[in-house]
Amino acid sequence: MTTKPLKRQREPDDDDVVSTACSSAETASTTILDLPTELIEYICCCDSLKLIDVFNLAVSHSKLNNCLFHERNSCLWKSKFIQKYGPLDSEEYEIVIDKKSTWKDEIMLRLRFDKAVPAEIIQMPSRYMKLKNVPYHVYPFGEYLNSENEGHRYYILSATLSYYKQLQSNESRYSNLDILYAAHQFLIYSCQVYFGYKLSHFLSLPPAEQIVERGFHLLGRWWCPTVNTLYRDINKSLNNIAINVYNRIHLTNPAHPLFEYEDCLEQVIERGKYNIDHDLFNETSSIIILETMKQIIFSNEQLVCYCNNDLNCFLLQQVIDRRKGSVSLLCVIFESVARRLGVKVRLTATSVHNFISWSSSWPGNKHKKPTCYLVDIANGGVMRKATVCPVSGKLPEHFNANSIVDLFWMFSKTVEQLTVENLSTYKYVLDFQKLLKPGDSEVELKYQKFHQYYDYCQCPLLRSPSNPSAPHHVDEKDIMYTDWEEIFPSVPKTRGEKHDPKYAIGMMIDIIAMGNGSCSSIVTKRGIVVGWTRVPSNNPLPNPTVYHVLVRPDHYTTAKYLNPVIKAIWEGRYEKLQRQLKPHEYNFKNIGKFFTHFSHELGAFMPINDLAQLYPDDLSYTISKSSNLDYKVKPFTGPHVVPKY
Repeated sequence: MTTKPLKRQREPDDDDVVSTACSSAETASTTILDLPTELIEYICCCDSLKLIDVFNLAVSHSKLNNCLFHERNSCLWKSKFIQKYGPLDSEEYEIVIDKKSTWKDEIMLRLRFDKAVPAEIIQMPSRYMKLKNVPYHVYPFGEYLNSENEGHRYYILSATLSYYKQLQSNESRYSNLDILYAAHQFLIYSCQVYFGYKLSHFLSLPPAEQIVERGFHLLGRWWCPTVNTLYRDINKSLNNIAINVYNRIHLTNPAHPLFEYEDCLEQVIERGKYNIDHDLFNETSSIIILETMKQIIFSNEQLVCYCNNDLNCFLLQQVIDRRKGSVSLLCVIFESVARRLGVKVRLTATSVHNFISWSSSWPGNKHKKPTCYLVDIANGGVMRKATVCPVSGKLPEHFNANSIVDLFWMFSKTVEQLTVENLSTYKYVLDFQKLLKPGDSEVELKYQKFHQYYDYCQCPLLRSPSNPSAPHHVDEKDIMYTDWEEIFPSVPKTRGEKHDPKYAIGMMIDIIAMGNGSCSSIVTKRGIVVGWTRVPSNNPLPNPTVYHVLVRPDHYTTAKYLNPVIKAIWEGRYEKLQRQLKPHEYNFKNIGKFFTHFSHELGAFMPINDLAQLYPDDLSYTISKSSNLDYKVKPFTGPHVVPKY
């Protein structure tokens, strides 16, 4: 058998090796498109991928678009919602997820509001310029603000508050007074609606479920909308006080029954979420807790504040932070901390005093009539035995614990006296009293007289008792300024006539009452020109022009903060007009209704576009009068020109 010699095989060159390797790699490679939907969704849930990254990924390929955007109730959209807006807080708002509303729908809706709310606010100055009242009845987003879905109401409030904070922190706030004013008014409106529903729900709960600090937190948010304090922050602060008391007792009395269980500290935190029916410890142990609380809470001698001009003394979080405030809120703090430590005290409020009463309610008590103590909060938490009736053996009736409604009522009466000179807050107090006692004749009389005199729009939640799920604005009317047709003419007013106005819109003027003989002249009013009207040539006035002036609020006109007051003024025999160049005298909130910013170069406020178009020649006139003003205006430049919201 013959064999053929073997031929030497050709060795592959480098190109063949690379080609084969690439072919094998292509066969073995896997892209994201090859992954199952569940795994793609899991990858997109990672915190490293932002919401915008998911959107970009979805539009890059049809398969990714289908698996991401068509997964409706997936954990993906919930994770991205939390990633963008923070952890879910059921104390702040509840999100309803069902067949009609999915996590995808919720995040898309909230994203839409984040853009739509600022866009609407920007349009408000020109849209509502002619209205004297704050137009609650025509404000946008009513369908969502009064939705049965609490989450949708919260989205509007959240978007408004975020935009308001952005305006406040932005340097451009000095040139956007009009938008800041509109955002402030819409924030007040949306906050009152949102927390009005929350308060109504709270008051409808059974007494056993009404956590007192929760109620006073909602009340503070109701009448002070710009203070954005979350309930979880208040809860955390109260927990910290309780933990300090816990640690002090553990240091001085480690055998106290408070420490019987391994998770005793966790129980202290947990008791902040509910009311307790009775004391958890005997009388001696409970007194130790109350005495230690006195040492911790009342370490500051100036704890109680009796001022009548500081609203911070009536806001729960501010009182906790400052360790100073009204007696009523100090009582709330005391009750909240005592409850966390297992002691059930009773809050009592009368027209004169606020105090705490306590008698042992421990189920193991052998005494049928345990000693009753009064905790004098106004005197640093001192405990003293209460005087009981010698016949019945009971406390006087007014020492009995009050309901939440009673506590709210007495608290609102106190704040009512505080805010009588700041009627924008006084309005919210009256609204709350009507919400609290809708059938009270005294409240109804005050409420009607207030709204009749001051032209405020009524609280949206009080408009229709027959339909509590949504406000009723049918009987609310637009309230126009007295001379609105002259201030906002249908045909623009131009200059170039014989008797042109001496002052232009945006200029600041003083109204000076001329003295007789040795009497000096007195500035009676100050304001900013919003419009002007020529009077007939046969008029005996030396300067035949009537100016419509946005009047600067004084001690007696603070009630008009929500309703800018425009007065018609003119020069006469006993009154003269004089231009003013000090802008810090004009930092009241109403400026933003008609003006965008103060121009230091021109020594005047710049009107919003819609107002400027009604007086097209006034800007050039102001510029012509500004050549010698620079040296006068310069010393008054600075942030003090900006209204304080």
